[in-house]
Amino acid sequence: MTTAERIAELEAGLAELQAKLAERDAENDALRDRIAHLEAELNRNSENSSKPPSADPLKPRQSRSERRAAARAAGRKQGKQPGAPGANLARRVPDETINHAPVCCGSCGSDLAGAEVVGEVRRQVLEIPEIRVCVTDHVAERRRCACGHETVGAFPPEARAPVCWGPEVRALAIYLMDRQHLPLERTAELLGELLDAPVSTGWLCAVQQEAAGKLAGFIITVKDRLGEAPVVHADETGTRVGLTKHWVHTLATNLLTLLVVHPKRGVEALEDIGILAEYTGTVVHDGWAPYEVFKGASHAQCGAHLVRHLAAVGRTEAFATWCAEMTEVLLAAKKASEAAAGEGLARVRPSTATGLRRRYQACLDDAFALLPPGPLPRRRHEGGWDVHQRAAFNLATRLREDHDQVLRLLDDTRVRFDNNIAERALRMVKLHDKISGTFRSAEGATAFATVRSYLQTVALNGQNRLNALHRLFTTGPWLPPLAGGT
Repeated sequence: MTTAERIAELEAGLAELQAKLAERDAENDALRDRIAHLEAELNRNSENSSKPPSADPLKPRQSRSERRAAARAAGRKQGKQPGAPGANLARRVPDETINHAPVCCGSCGSDLAGAEVVGEVRRQVLEIPEIRVCVTDHVAERRRCACGHETVGAFPPEARAPVCWGPEVRALAIYLMDRQHLPLERTAELLGELLDAPVSTGWLCAVQQEAAGKLAGFIITVKDRLGEAPVVHADETGTRVGLTKHWVHTLATNLLTLLVVHPKRGVEALEDIGILAEYTGTVVHDGWAPYEVFKGASHAQCGAHLVRHLAAVGRTEAFATWCAEMTEVLLAAKKASEAAAGEGLARVRPSTATGLRRRYQACLDDAFALLPPGPLPRRRHEGGWDVHQRAAFNLATRLREDHDQVLRLLDDTRVRFDNNIAERALRMVKLHDKISGTFRSAEGATAFATVRSYLQTVALNGQNRLNALHRLFTTGPWLPPLAGGT
């Protein structure tokens, strides 16, 4: 082999090795990016993503000394804080007064039976009387008229069978299951042992279905009120029904709550609910694409979600500055909208709004300047973009394309910065899953959602939930006022 041939062979081998090294480097880059992506997923929580607080890992409990040190660092003293309202048991008008007279003198031992009363000290004990079922016999008399015809007296609505539970027991059962989220067995146990009203779990299921049936008119009224409200908040969360995953959807205002269980999460479910298809107000949501299908409505995105996404992207040092600045802009927009609303203005003053929009665009310009040139690769872990750059690009693109939704609160001060109204409406669904377990049937899940809609709407309007349930089983459901809230 000549020297030239040997050199050519070595060059060919070197080229092959270089190609393999380049391929290996690309694979290593992709693996490093995949690891970074998995670590980012592992570190997601309710503070830097859309994950609910219920999904956060449990934090270790602080010791008493650690809690005191944290309180001292925050400038808090032990006990009641300055300005906080005090809480104590207030005296009430007594139902019964019992006098306790001393029998003999504490000094000489003389009898005090006829001694003069020169003063008194009072203490009041608040107690629940013994609870027992009150049994009432309703007797329908049969009377014979002079014409010979016999007429039987009418029973009241609660006397529906030879022996049955009354509206108070029914209302309390629903309250325990759907407000306090007690499982069926524990609800039956409490009613039997504490209230002397032994019921079966089958009766509890039946009474929940009965309550849901009585609320059909209430649900229609709530849908009508929501359709008339200028702003509604929308959200959804998953739950288990039998062996399949279902979705609980909510549409809510500060005075109304509607919960609907549906096997689908997307447009089909929203169309079946039947409000957004013809809605022309503003829908506040988390930016989920199916809401965008309803073009007749204006849309506003939850600023709290965006702040959490900015916190996640800002964990990467290269993007920390623009994420912090954009967060400041969003919070400034919130403050400006709330201040304008406090002054009775329908929108933020143009000079203030223009300045905020200018700052908003400047932050977006800074974000895109930090990203690699060229289009974003379609597939992850390829094309030279790492996972952090992709996340920054996606968030910046969302903020750019949906800027009108993000800053909707500048144009309409009725629009809130966050979507907490809808999230609070769904929170009890997750709590119910934790305490009582998931639902065994679609009928049970639907009945729960219907009753929860009633209870939450009642509470938002300052009504007593238990009284509203009693009313449901006697004269009919409480109905919300004409104003639908925002």
